[in-house]
Amino acid sequence: MASWDYDNVGSPIDALQINRITVTPDPPTPGQTNVFTINAAAEEAIADGAYLDVTVKLGLIKLLTKRYDLFAELRGEGTLKLTCATSDGKSPIPKGATTLTLTLDLPKETPRAKFAIDVQGYTVDDNELLALKVKVDFMKF
Repeated sequence: MASWDYDNVGSPIDALQINRITVTPDPPTPGQTNVFTINAAAEEAIADGAYLDVTVKLGLIKLLTKRYDLFAELRGEGTLKLTCATSDGKSPIPKGATTLTLTLDLPKETPRAKFAIDVQGYTVDDNELLALKVKVDFMKF
């Protein structure tokens, strides 16, 4: 495995189809600002009320289980630094190509370990939005 990798484990009928994810710097680096760029296609307009369930694990230990309101995050009301090229969080994400950008400041003290991050997204109607499994290996730092 490289220092990071992801699997798009969503369905072909998910409302948001993930085409590619890149990170700068590559690989993600503790003590730096890391920018994840998610190129995707909205198969339908995605309305306010969509949410993400995120679980971060270290081995079998769950370090974080949290629900994020996607549009609150886009409006800057949450804890994530998340932006969308086609919506400021006050209007729906329109059908078509879009880019989401997640900026994470990873502390220098990030444990030298392998992390697994599961992201399950849902629309306002609780239909599937997306599903990702991300693995990050900080053992090499």
